[in-house]
Amino acid sequence: METNASMIRTFTGHSAKVSAVNFCSDGKHAISGSWDNTLILWDVETGEAIRTFRGHTGKVLSLKSSSDGKQVISGDGDGKIILWDVETGETVRSFERKLDWIWALDLSTDGKLAICGSFPRTLTLWDVETGKQIRAFTGHAMGHAGDIWAVLFWYGDKGVISASDDKTLILWDVETGQAIRTFNGHDAKVRGVSTYGEGRTIISASWDKTLKLWDVKTAKPIRDFKGHTGNIEAVSMSGDGRYAICASWDKTLILWNVETGEAIHTFTGHTAEICALSVSSDFKRAISASDDKTLILWDLEPFTTPQVLQTVTTDNPQSTPEQVQ
Repeated sequence: METNASMIRTFTGHSAKVSAVNFCSDGKHAISGSWDNTLILWDVETGEAIRTFRGHTGKVLSLKSSSDGKQVISGDGDGKIILWDVETGETVRSFERKLDWIWALDLSTDGKLAICGSFPRTLTLWDVETGKQIRAFTGHAMGHAGDIWAVLFWYGDKGVISASDDKTLILWDVETGQAIRTFNGHDAKVRGVSTYGEGRTIISASWDKTLKLWDVKTAKPIRDFKGHTGNIEAVSMSGDGRYAICASWDKTLILWNVETGEAIHTFTGHTAEICALSVSSDFKRAISASDDKTLILWDLEPFTTPQVLQTVTTDNPQSTPEQVQ
């Protein structure tokens, strides 16, 4: 079934491609980043722009809001990383400038660490309080042939997962910076990654037009999800792992049944490629960012069960790292 009936509203205000978006923790606000070098804080209920964040000198490529919603971190095409105060729109600090093209960012649950994927083939860990680099992870530079396009804190922030131009993902130990295992199977660059709960499975999005569900312990694919006709740019899972939604260059989003691999619903409405997406913590809504300079808010609730879900990228696991690894 394909329809735009679940489109709630469109957000306009950016003057160029909208390349990144993130729901704030309250679910009432979202922050977007654009190739117009700005971020915008939005009122999700009204679609109104609350404030604009100015300070980047290059295209904003990535961003991530803190778990308490008070701060947001963003990266641009000039290699600049900025930490912002969401309430005021002011810069808290700029990070040491050692990188180029900040393709991906994620924050630890406590907001003290940031992980960054950038050009060329660089994965780095940062102290958010000081803006100083803690370490670089070696493995993508040696084993990968391309840039890092997506990053994710995993397993209660004990691990990091990175996705690369070279068609693979790598699971890393945050404390040691060592690679634990590599995930092979995609036929093109891997552009997105998400997980839920204890992180026993992850799902990846690729320019081979598929999603793959992986067993983290074995690094083996469990199933593929096929249905898009264009490159897939982003993916998010629900907190119970039953659903996943992804965004594609074919201008659509698809909601999936993770257990069966079946497409539940296709969302249409954008007039150009979709570059990013974010879901609310209860997985009732999704917001997508597009090359058409707009964002769209979508209603997911009619297509999911009424039980309360919680979408996470990291969690406080009950089992030990050894049991998963």
